[in-house]
Amino acid sequence: MAPDERSDEDEMDLINAEFESMVSGLNLDQSTPRTYLDDLDDLDDVEASEQAEIYSPPHIKRGFHGTIQSIIQSIQGWWRNDKNDESDGAQV
Repeated sequence: MAPDERSDEDEMDLINAEFESMVSGLNLDQSTPRTYLDDLDDLDDVEASEQAEIYSPPHIKRGFHGTIQSIIQSIQGWWRNDKNDESDGAQV
């Protein structure tokens, strides 16, 4: 064999040596009970609770009669156009 030629065995030794050098620095200790996926699940839970707080309308207990009065007042306010706004409602 010529000096510049390498055998398959030498190449495998080189590959194994490189692999060992990369793996030797890794810490495979998994003693923590939490994982990255657990943290992502917690973020989803927080976002869902925040959205529930932001987008939930206030619960007003007024009964059937109070609800009908509120609807009538809303329609009358819209009909009277208290703000004197003649636009179509689209605002930037």
